[in-house]
Amino acid sequence: MVVQSDGGTRPVRTIHDLGVLLVEDDDFTRKLIARLLLDIKVRAVFEATDGVQALDILRRDTAAVDIAICDLEMPRMGGLDLLHALRTAAGHPLADLPVLVLTGHSEADTVKRAITYGISGYLVKPVSKADLMKRLTFAMQKRR
Repeated sequence: MVVQSDGGTRPVRTIHDLGVLLVEDDDFTRKLIARLLLDIKVRAVFEATDGVQALDILRRDTAAVDIAICDLEMPRMGGLDLLHALRTAAGHPLADLPVLVLTGHSEADTVKRAITYGISGYLVKPVSKADLMKRLTFAMQKRR
């Protein structure tokens, strides 16, 4: 379930019900993952090039976003800073937003830092459609 700004809820039962916020600074990678998301028929894809744009989208469309996929290294505001901003928004619906970390790094240190912010999983670039579906499904099940 997603709590909407009017206090109502919108059920999220399958991947097709998801509104996904994709936060990635590299145009090619962002467009590729957006295409994969559309191919698996998510309800909506919102795109941001950094954490600042992501927060703007989340403030504007809080109820429309069910999960975020976020790169770690971006200009202006990177993924770890975005996660920190989300998780410290106590009492706000965004504080519990499921986040999948998108990274080109498989180093344990980077993933460990992201885990401390309560991520729902991570995706290592390049992302496959099968892995994307698997991680989205797992994040949805974890949230129920």
